[in-house]
Order: sequence, then C-alpha cells, then structure tokens
Amino acid sequence: MESNFQSALFQNYKERDRKLNVYSNFSYKYLVNFSQTKELPIHRWFYYQEGYSPKLVKNILKHLGLLTKKKILVFDPFAGSGTTLLTSKQLGFKASGFEINPFSAFMIRVKTRNYSEEDLKQYSNFKIPEYKKMKDSYSKYDLSIIKKLFDEQKLEKIEILKEAIGKVSNEKVKDLLVATLLSILESVSYYRKAGNGLKRKRVHKDLDPFIEFQKKREEILLDLIAKTSNNAEPLIINDSCLNLGKYDINEIDISIFSPPYANCFDPFEVYKIELWIGEFINGYADLKGKRKNALTSNLNANLNKEFNSEHRTDLLEQILRVLSKKVLWDKRIVKMLDTYFYDMYIVLNEIFNKTKEKGYCVIVVGNSSYGNITVPTDIILAEIGEKIGFKTKEIIVGRTNEASSQQHAKLGSFKYYVRESIVILQK
Repeated sequence: MESNFQSALFQNYKERDRKLNVYSNFSYKYLVNFSQTKELPIHRWFYYQEGYSPKLVKNILKHLGLLTKKKILVFDPFAGSGTTLLTSKQLGFKASGFEINPFSAFMIRVKTRNYSEEDLKQYSNFKIPEYKKMKDSYSKYDLSIIKKLFDEQKLEKIEILKEAIGKVSNEKVKDLLVATLLSILESVSYYRKAGNGLKRKRVHKDLDPFIEFQKKREEILLDLIAKTSNNAEPLIINDSCLNLGKYDINEIDISIFSPPYANCFDPFEVYKIELWIGEFINGYADLKGKRKNALTSNLNANLNKEFNSEHRTDLLEQILRVLSKKVLWDKRIVKMLDTYFYDMYIVLNEIFNKTKEKGYCVIVVGNSSYGNITVPTDIILAEIGEKIGFKTKEIIVGRTNEASSQQHAKLGSFKYYVRESIVILQK
C-alpha cells in the first residue's frame, strides 16, 4: 500500500497533467525512438540508441504550422544522431545545433554535408589496402578493454584502413571514409552497445573489417547518389549547450531536441569504441573532462556544481524531499537529479533568450524512476520553462508503461508516469 505522502505526490502529478494539457497520442509511439529510422537513407549509417524518427520532426513542424514556412531557423542543443538537423536540411530550413560528444558531432557533419560528383567518385575509387602484419597494434590505445573488443588481426585491419584513409587529400572524402570505418566498428567487434555501456555479444559473427567496410561504403554511396538537394548545411558546434550564451545564434523559430534522460545512463560510455578508435579523445583524463562539462544526467558527471534554488519548482522540491528520505541504490542520485534540472534550467533559459516571440521549444523526453517513485521529467521541465517565461502549449504522451511487470508492481500508481512525452513550450 502506498504511503500517504506518496499518494499526495501522485495526486499532484494528476493535477499538473490537467493544468498543463497532457494528453496521449500513440501515433508518436514508434517515432520517439530510433527503431523507425535505422533503415532510412543516411540515418541508417550508424545506429543510435537515443535517436528519434525524422517523421517526428516533420509531424511536429506540421502540427505547429511551420512545415510550409519558407524560412525558419531550427535549433537542436543536443544534436546526438543529427536527426533534427538532417531533417531540417532536407526540408530546406536553416538549422544549428550543439553536440558535446566529438564522435557524434563528426558524424552529423558528415551526414549533413553536400558532396560533389567528384567527391563521390574519389570516395568510390578508394582502394582497400592489402593486409599486412603489424607490430603490437594494441599498444596505441590505453582503452582497458581493447583486447576484448578486437582480436589482433581485426585491429590490424582497422589500423591499415585508418592509415590509408589518412593519406587522402580531399578532406570531405577523408571524413566520409572515416565515418564509414566508424560505422562498422561495433559490428566487427566482440562487444555490443547495451543499456549503459558495452556487453560481450552472446553470438558473434566473425566479420572481416575489409569486407564490412566495403559493404558500408556501397550503402553510403547509394544514399548519397540518390539524394535530391544541396540545401544549406547546418551549423554544428562541438561544445556543451550549457555554453550556448557564448555563441551568436539568435532568432530561433523552433528548437526540437531530446536531452539526455535523467536515468543515470552515461552518454559517453556506449560510444567508447568509436571515441577511442576514431581518436576523438586523448585518454581517460580527456574523457573525464568531457563528462564533467556535459549536462548532468548520470553519476559520472559533475555533481559538485554550486547553485541556488532558482530552478526548483514546488513539485521538484517535493520530489527531492521524498527521495532524500528513501534508501536509493546510490545516495548521490538526489544531488544528480537536482543538478540535472538546474542544468536544464540554464539551457532552457538560454533558448528562451534566443527564441523569437511566439517561437517554440519542443522537448522529447522520458521519465525516470528511483525509490519506486517516478520522476515526471516532462512535467518538471514544463514548469521550469514557465518559470523562465515560456507558456506550456501541451504535453503529448507518445508511449507509456515501458517498465517490466515487476517494476510496475513496485511503482504502484506511479507506473502511469513511466512514459515518453513531447513537451511543447511557446514564448
């Protein structure tokens, strides 16, 4: 049986649902994740766990009457897989975005570039070099699990490809070849992305990096030859969006993005293979620094920030008090949640300042659960937005009840708030 304070908290959730115009539209169910995107041209080059469908971007623009506009600026502070920026480019809209992960920022640039016929010819004509034995290819990397990821011959072939690509003079073609190599690393390794990190594959196909590289190149070439426009390339900034105020990005018509969820998943952990092999980081100290500068959504982030309570809504205060009295699997979770919403306050405040009057801020976000209490991130972000000056137009619930039956039993009434939503704010 739920305690009185948990029952009261649940009633507060329901009241805010009514106040904030929360409703379900399950036509978005498969659009708030990457499952409908992994077979689409260009999007399919690399699979992102955290991605969402380009159809979601189009549907939101249509829903808000912006799809038929001739000129709008679309912004994404958490560009991730690049779906918002690539879709905006394909629609002919100007777009800008931030991405702190250097691997992801690189992939977005490659996917959203315009390539000439000569570029594609050079890309197609790149010759895969012959295999030759190398001396201790493992020694180049300080990644602790490098020997578990690849056997010696596979890593040697990857290094041979890297060396040959490095000699290409055309920078666009070189980047496209690097992206091709990065896109096959997981498939040829002995590990896969799973949850909050990498796990050894139960069944591993012994794939040859040279053959997989060729297959991926054919796929990429097919996608680029079939494209129909050379619209303006988006601006991609490899930095934390917490620094948005330092950049000259203004007059935003609409921001469409999905921030890291407050679920303790480290967005850098699952991309360790690409970060190390792609040489986007200089070792563990560099990785630690990037984690500390990112939005605080996990326990590896910066939990030592000093801030006041200006970001806290009444509901957030209540949730933090309830959770602080519970025995959680890590005592730092309450601090992590408080810092997460403080960081989101900073980001939303900067977006508000740079958005046109009557412009929109659209947030695709999932709620998390701790101590058998679901934290309604969608509601809290809407209330933080209203503190800043936005008005909540609506919150569309795209899907619900993704928790297991065992989790449902523990969550009680709070199971109804295990959901992914689209929060639509307007200036």
